[in-house]
Amino acid sequence: MHSVKAMRHNGSMLGLWIIRTTEKHAETLLGKVQSDLYLFAFTSAVRASSCMTQLGAAGAPFYVCGANVEAIVHDARSSNVRGFIVDYDPSRACFVSAQPLPSEAAAARELR
Repeated sequence: MHSVKAMRHNGSMLGLWIIRTTEKHAETLLGKVQSDLYLFAFTSAVRASSCMTQLGAAGAPFYVCGANVEAIVHDARSSNVRGFIVDYDPSRACFVSAQPLPSEAAAARELR
């Protein structure tokens, strides 16, 4: 994978969409770049759905807001996720930007 426009996003996950599985214990769709795990994040539910379909993944777009960002970051850290990739396009194997995962303290500050 390569970046179309590296680091264009502001580092916050607020307002982005992730893909959550529809199983009893919902999990977030992750991608592996070399040996590191990244969370897929999207600027719209349509982009998230398109990626999910192209990858053959089962799930649904899930909006990241102030009420859930801290839990999402916590879960990602628990899964050893390194960061998040914004608007991954499987057909072109590229993305708009890549960001490190916010610290849990930074995610908590976003609630204020």
